Amino acid sequence: MERGRVDSKKKEIIKNSFIVLFVIYILLLFLVLLFKYPTTMVSDTVARWKSGAEIVRIKPQLVPFQTIVEYIKNVQAPYDWFFKNLACNLIMFIPYGFLLPAFWKNGHYRGLKIVISGCILSIVIEVLQYITAFGQMDIDDVILNTLGVVIGYELFRLIKYWLKK
Repeated sequence: MERGRVDSKKKEIIKNSFIVLFVIYILLLFLVLLFKYPTTMVSDTVARWKSGAEIVRIKPQLVPFQTIVEYIKNVQAPYDWFFKNLACNLIMFIPYGFLLPAFWKNGHYRGLKIVISGCILSIVIEVLQYITAFGQMDIDDVILNTLGVVIGYELFRLIKYWLKK
């Protein structure tokens, strides 16, 4: 078998692996976001939907950096809830920025497209949190999630650069 065909098959296997990882990541992301709340809270909200009762929603936080600054002021240690919330919002979207460009054809991905699509996904999640009353819609979550996408994309670029050397 020719070397070119072997390399082509390897690339196809790697690409398909990244696609599978990305799908698993998206599923896990939504599961984590949905099930991060106590099951009683989820079941109570669902029961209220079914009965037609009013759903209690937390007012959206739409002032950029308000939550981030408040949380940073209150962080006492890395195991603090404030620190965990900031870190998780950032870390949760690093795989998005890393995995998405890995299975796009060379030259078809652009950093800006990756970042914008990650930002849109984050906005969709925040709006769904508001609509479903599972959490608070917070612009700072979108900021941190989008920053996570940027970090993931830059890691992708760095690793791709190292592999080409």
